[in-house]
Amino acid sequence: MPETQAQPGAECATCGEELGASRYCLNCGTPRPGTVRPAAGTASTASTAGGSQADGHDVTGDGSAPDGEDPLVGEPPPLAASPTGAWGVVSVVVPLVVLLATAGLIVQRAVSGERGEALAAATETCWDGRVTDAGCELPTGVEGLEWVFPSFRPDEQTCRDFLLRNPQFNRPTMWQCDVVVDDLPVVVTYNELTGQRAALRFFDQRHGRENRTEVPGYDGQDAAWVWLDEAGDRRSSRTLMLQGYPYAVTVESGSTTAVEAAFEEVVEIRPVDELAVRPD
Repeated sequence: MPETQAQPGAECATCGEELGASRYCLNCGTPRPGTVRPAAGTASTASTAGGSQADGHDVTGDGSAPDGEDPLVGEPPPLAASPTGAWGVVSVVVPLVVLLATAGLIVQRAVSGERGEALAAATETCWDGRVTDAGCELPTGVEGLEWVFPSFRPDEQTCRDFLLRNPQFNRPTMWQCDVVVDDLPVVVTYNELTGQRAALRFFDQRHGRENRTEVPGYDGQDAAWVWLDEAGDRRSSRTLMLQGYPYAVTVESGSTTAVEAAFEEVVEIRPVDELAVRPD
């Protein structure tokens, strides 16, 4: 609808101020009667003589808006997004999470390292190569004799399993090896014993109780019993049995000199503190 020209001398319907030639009241901004335009997109059926609610406002016949509404005041502009809005919070939280995760990983590695060092300190390597923290058992079997007596080499042709032809001996392991010392034949017997008392009785009967002596720290070992049975030119023998451990070695020859030389040059016995556990 075309705007109605302002009529001089008209008064504002709101404040009563003289409107003059203006289309709006210069005092309160109220439109002059007949100058209100229909809202865009609404039906223009309002009559200046009657009322209309086509645009959602109750416009009276004099063109004034309902009390409390100012047609010149638009919707307030939307608030600007804060530079530290949702993304700002995320930008702060993400580094914090990464920092905490990194710190937790460092602490976890430190704790794991301490546990690993403690575990390594508590474990030991047994004579057979096993690593354990539950303690090591004493060597047994052929491999056990090899560990206790490094001079024992069962793979050599001069060594034989003595129990195969002599089952009457009640021992877990018993091997004999033929060696030559000072051009004389010598027989070395390596024994894994069943028990200390039974072994003492056996060697006392074989060599004679009167020939048994206790030798503390024999060849760097703990105390041992030694039997030396000298038979002149016929047969001589010497047996050494470790006290507290089920192992013994016997050397026999037709010469006492050869027997003594075999103990010094051939027979090797591992230190008792290395029998069950390998040295570091």
